[in-house]
Amino acid sequence: MFFALSGFLIAGSAQRLSLRNFLINRSLRIVPALAVDIVVCSLIIGPLVTIVYHAEYFTDPRFFKYFLNIVGWIHYELPGVFQDNPSQRVNGALWTVPWEIFCYIIMSFLMITAIVKTRYKLLAVTIAYIVIGLVVQKMPYLLPGSVKPIARFLFMSRGSQLITAFMMGIVVFQFKAVIPHSRWLFAAAGLVCLVAILTLDSQATESVMNRPLVITSLVYITVFIGLSEVPIPAFFRKGDYSYGVYLYHDPFLQIWISSFPSVFLYPKYGALALYLVGLPSALAVAVLSWHFIEKPILGLRKKFSFIAQVRGVEDGNQAGRESHVRPPVAVKS
Repeated sequence: MFFALSGFLIAGSAQRLSLRNFLINRSLRIVPALAVDIVVCSLIIGPLVTIVYHAEYFTDPRFFKYFLNIVGWIHYELPGVFQDNPSQRVNGALWTVPWEIFCYIIMSFLMITAIVKTRYKLLAVTIAYIVIGLVVQKMPYLLPGSVKPIARFLFMSRGSQLITAFMMGIVVFQFKAVIPHSRWLFAAAGLVCLVAILTLDSQATESVMNRPLVITSLVYITVFIGLSEVPIPAFFRKGDYSYGVYLYHDPFLQIWISSFPSVFLYPKYGALALYLVGLPSALAVAVLSWHFIEKPILGLRKKFSFIAQVRGVEDGNQAGRESHVRPPVAVKS
C-alpha cells in the first residue's frame, strides 16, 4: 500500500519538477533519515544488545557492511545482535529500499520520455509490465535460458509486486478525474482483499496472475482512504511519522523480543502484545526523527528550488547579454 500511495503522490511532482529537482527531493526525503537509522542501529542498538565483545563487534566485516544499507545495498545482520531471536535481521523492513530506488529509476525514465504526462501511454506501459510478468510465469519456455533469472527477478519476485503497485498508483493519479470515489467500489475492493487473505497462501497472493485484481483493489483502497476526509488526531497532524515508523518498527520489535522472549514469543498472545508495545516505541522514535531530521532536511528543498530558479535567471541573463536578443532580468533580493 505504501508503494501505491508513493506512486500516486509523486506522480504530481514528477509532472511539475525537472528531473534534477525531482531526484533531489526524493534523495532528501529518503537518504538522511535512512542514514541516521543505520547509524542508530549499528552504533547504539548493536553495541547495547550484542553478545560478542565490543572489540570483536567493531572489527567484524558485518559491522562495516551494514553501512552499505545507506546506498541501498542491503545487509541485515550485525555481529552478535539478536542471535537468539527467531530472525537475526536487525531491520528486515529494509528489503524494500532497493525496490524503492528502482521505482524512482522507473519514474525518471517516465519523466525523460514524457510518458508520465500521457495517461494512455502510462496505462499501456503498466499493462505491458503485467503481461510480461504473466509470460515469464506461465510461458518461461519462450525465454532464453540466460534471460530467465533476471526476468523472474524483475517480473515475478516479491519486490516486483511493489513495482506493480507503484505503477498503478501513478495510473490512478492520471485517471483520478474519471475514477469514481465510490463507497461501493471501496467495499468491493475490500471484499476482494479479504477473500484473498482467507483463501490464498502467500505464494498464490504474490502470483502474477492474481496481481491485476488484488493489487488493483489494494491501490483503490489506499487512494480512497487517502482522499477521504477521515478525522485525524491532532497529534498526527503535527508531522508525517510514517517513514520513521517504517524505519524503526522492526529494530524495536526485535529489541522487545530479545529482552522478553517468554512474553513476546508466547504462541497465543505474544504477537499481539509485541505490537502493542513495539509500535508505540517505534512511533516515539519516529516523532523525533521527523522533527529533528526529516522536517529540517526537507526544508532544504526550498533552498535548492530557489538556487535553481536564480541560476536559471542568471543563465538567461548571460544568454541575453551574449546574443543581444533580450535584456537582462533583474533579480530582486
